[in-house]
Amino acid sequence: MQLNFFDPAVIANPFPYYDELHRHGPVVRNDLMGAWMVAGHEAALSVLKRPEDFSSTGITQMATDRVDAFGGAATMLNSDPPDHERLRGVVQRAFTPRALARLEPRIEEIVRDLLALVPDRESFDAVNELTYPLPVIVIAELLGVSPADRPFFKEWSDDLVNGINEQATFEDQRRSTEAAEALREYFRNEIAARRLQPTDDLIGSLVRANEDDGALTDAELLAACVILLVAGNETTTKFIGNAIVHLAEHPELRATVVADPSKMGPCVEELIRLVGSVQATARVALVDTEIAGTPVSAGEMVFVMLAAANRDKLIFANPTEVDLSRSPNPHLGFGFGIHVCLGAHLARLESRTALKELLRLAPEYRLSAPAEELRYAPSFFLRGVEQLPIEPMANVAEIGRQ
Repeated sequence: MQLNFFDPAVIANPFPYYDELHRHGPVVRNDLMGAWMVAGHEAALSVLKRPEDFSSTGITQMATDRVDAFGGAATMLNSDPPDHERLRGVVQRAFTPRALARLEPRIEEIVRDLLALVPDRESFDAVNELTYPLPVIVIAELLGVSPADRPFFKEWSDDLVNGINEQATFEDQRRSTEAAEALREYFRNEIAARRLQPTDDLIGSLVRANEDDGALTDAELLAACVILLVAGNETTTKFIGNAIVHLAEHPELRATVVADPSKMGPCVEELIRLVGSVQATARVALVDTEIAGTPVSAGEMVFVMLAAANRDKLIFANPTEVDLSRSPNPHLGFGFGIHVCLGAHLARLESRTALKELLRLAPEYRLSAPAEELRYAPSFFLRGVEQLPIEPMANVAEIGRQ
């Protein structure tokens, strides 16, 4: 099957291609990309469960050959066992669900503040006004970043990510390298300050956790801070945007959630499954092996098509529909296995809060232009709109101040 990840039509609407993938079977060869595509849910799990057979290290190296995002340090994103456990463990101890649960009132306050800043006009860009600033404000507060530095953080984060995506230009890569260097220098100073004067923020927690066992080198500690800023930033921005589009196109679902806000949790889980931002993850086979009976040779690239696996009718009844009663919901929107998203709980919390508040203030919002006219960022692996003009059908800013 010839699926071109760089085709703008595929980027904007990959779902018909996922249906075609499923018709071909759980594992399909893509000669155009020189890789295997794994679309079946069980087949995807079989890859993600076997880091001893399928490596993340080689894939990340391809990106860092263009941009050295982490200063040459190993990270939990680009490592295999046993290093992975060491690198993830320090961050995981400082990034607990219990600590994040205390953030919910603050995230709600941030969302309301953002919506209160919406100009009094007939339409506004939900990306620029809400989904773009929200994640970086939240993670900056968690890290302990000064409010005055947040604009730099968002710019650095965006430049870094843009330089390592699959369609980056030379200029994108240059800006990305500069952003990575700026972030490392910033965090180097912040870590030094917390060693002199401990704090209760996330950087302080990372410093203390590492001092307890010395698991990370200074370079690895710096890289961990960069990952925390960057990893959940654009993924969450793009998912919330995708969710806003889907709810606008499905007013009956939107009305159900507006009438019963307790359904927002299941709704977000289903939207992560159905319109999540992360479309695929890549691995390199370390040994001659097989996936769902298909032989795969050592050195071959494998794309685990997470978004396609989330539409596998063998696992999900009515896979193209939102089912608020779906339980269990074993979607792969946050990955699976040792590389499952560390910030999944935070992403869920931000998404639920943003959508709940938007619907509270603008329960009948609509898109200002047809969905097919929306412009998507030029990345297959991270799907999301660049702009999202919506008509709130009410003065959102005025209501938000109440």
